[in-house]
Parts: sequence; C-alpha cells; structure tokens
Amino acid sequence: GTEEEGTSLRFRVAGFANLRKKLGVSAAEMGKLLAFAQSVYHWETGKSKPRKSQLQAISAVRKMGNKVVAAKLAE
Repeated sequence: GTEEEGTSLRFRVAGFANLRKKLGVSAAEMGKLLAFAQSVYHWETGKSKPRKSQLQAISAVRKMGNKVVAAKLAE
C-alpha cells in the first residue's frame, strides 16, 4: 500500500499466540522463524514487547502459510 511499512503494525499477546497456534509451531520454532528465540517467551507472557524491526518480522511470518513455515524450519 501507500502506507509506510511498519507504521500500522500492532502487537497483541493473544494475537501472537493465536498466530503461532494457527501455524502449528512451538515457541522455540517461532523464535527460529523470527530469529528472536528467547523474545517469543517474553512477548507471550507480556514481559516485553517487540521492537519495530521485530514487528516487521512477525508481520512477514503472519503472511506465510503452514507449508512455507515448515520449509523454513527444515532449512
């Protein structure tokens, strides 16, 4: 769109947990996909929130299907 990438990205603990469940990946696997392994636990427990660069990575994962996720995890 015409909107600058990342300006409308929001983080919700429940939404992030639901995304992970929808993709059928563990927190560790989501961490591998995002390259922020320990952060996933902190985000899901509300101890911290993702930075802008991390929100962009989460947004990219959100657009992936289960097959793409499985292929990336198998790399």
